[in-house]
Amino acid sequence: MKQQGKSAGQRRFSTSVLRNLQDAYQALDRAVCRQPWLVQGSVNVVTPKSPSANVTYTWTRKLRNKTITVALSQKQAVVFRRAMSANRRIEKALSRLRQVSQSALLAEVPGVTKRRLDAPQNVETKTVPKRA
Repeated sequence: MKQQGKSAGQRRFSTSVLRNLQDAYQALDRAVCRQPWLVQGSVNVVTPKSPSANVTYTWTRKLRNKTITVALSQKQAVVFRRAMSANRRIEKALSRLRQVSQSALLAEVPGVTKRRLDAPQNVETKTVPKRA
């Protein structure tokens, strides 16, 4: 079994650090709420193989373990790229929100007291006679 040090629930932050965590959480929360459109996937530009053909744009994404491809116009490709960029920013902000939340909750809410693994136990030991 892995030996554990000080319990994560035992860690306490000062009030200024907790205030900073709360401020960071609120700032990230505001950043998430201001995003207009969010789309997952990627936009691909397919260059034509002949000089008379047009450039085509496709949007690909995974849906239920299948790759879905949708043809886009040039204007749609620009808008979709912005939405994908916003989605990546939101994903980063959500990841940071989770980290800040976890740190704050572990610090604010009392956790369990874990026993030390190197401390002697109050268990009676039985001596087993050796066989000859």
